Amino acid sequence: MNLKSKIKKIQFLYTINAYWKAKQTKRNYATIKKYYEVLSAERKIIYQENNIPNQLADSFSERNIKIRPLPKGNLRIIYVGTDEGQDFGGIIQGLRKFGEVIAFDQKSGLYGQMLFDKKGVDVAQINGKRLMAIVHDNIKSYPLHVVIGQMWGGTMDSSILQAVRNMGIPVVNISMDDRHAFRLRKVDGKWMGTSGLIGAVDLVCTTAKECCLWYQTEGCPAIYLPEASDPELYKPGTVTKEYDVCFVGANYGIRRKIVKAIEKKGIRVTSYGNGWPNGRIDVKILPEIFSKSRVVLGVGTIGHCTDFYSLKMRDFDGPMSGSFYLTHDNPDLYELYDIGKEIVTYRNPEECVNKVEYYLTHPDERETIAKAGKEKAIKNHTWEKRFDKVLRVVGIIK
Repeated sequence: MNLKSKIKKIQFLYTINAYWKAKQTKRNYATIKKYYEVLSAERKIIYQENNIPNQLADSFSERNIKIRPLPKGNLRIIYVGTDEGQDFGGIIQGLRKFGEVIAFDQKSGLYGQMLFDKKGVDVAQINGKRLMAIVHDNIKSYPLHVVIGQMWGGTMDSSILQAVRNMGIPVVNISMDDRHAFRLRKVDGKWMGTSGLIGAVDLVCTTAKECCLWYQTEGCPAIYLPEASDPELYKPGTVTKEYDVCFVGANYGIRRKIVKAIEKKGIRVTSYGNGWPNGRIDVKILPEIFSKSRVVLGVGTIGHCTDFYSLKMRDFDGPMSGSFYLTHDNPDLYELYDIGKEIVTYRNPEECVNKVEYYLTHPDERETIAKAGKEKAIKNHTWEKRFDKVLRVVGIIK
């Protein structure tokens, strides 16, 4: 048993370790945020998203790259992912609305990038060489129109991405964890986080709105792009609700506390993920579990933090399933939903328990909110709509 596993077994040490990690995460974020606030002011940079398409067009023109927009459905797209379950939970399906999607795989056939936790292995170089091989294999007969991925400085060789761009293929990176993974650690002068790819991508799509300014200050075009869902996967079931509450996510930090607090009231929480008795769930049956649940529970915190939030895939899959969605009171959600009418939020475990009890005993009110949440998700929060925005900003669809 390694040290990390031993610490998890001793509650006192686990609590201290979690507190330290949470404090460090928030401190790092505050430092970076302040840095870019000052730097952008010094450089007189004001972020405006409606300027990004022109900024990209100018960049392509300066590099003598001609982007010809095509009808929807005619693109050939390479997608560089990491988590097969997540990516085939709506992302890949959304991209397929725009054409052929070629999924990045390792030479061994495993899906997605090799991650940067292997000591003594230059993971970025390995993934980079593999990407270039995939590009060359697929460009022989028909053009490639864009490379889109969820990549970090530690997983992808920036020089390879630059080489792909020089071939006239735009590169787009999706950053879902910028509030805590913008920098990460530095190795040989290079940030392992998403910022390690600045200068090697044409566009960044970040789920944290304030981070658009960070990228812009570094000269990297960026747009705000929250996660989304797929209405063909996540849809209301035709059977009676089977579960009172369901939660999907690893068992650690405040998640454990919230689930235990609900269960103390005699309410069963059906939980899936690393550390729960049920283990990880097959992504293919996740939509069915959500649709059969009276309450889909979300936890919006980052890592071990209790008051620092980011958007989650479940913020869109939950409502899209047609079930009632209850999650943390993340300020980001107020621009995406009518809180209290389309989804419901809580500020602490106690309030979460109270709202679970209330809505389980008020089914009409619960289902009215669930129906409104579903309608909003279909209207505004599909992956097809998200990628339509991305591809129009890049200028590759009509």
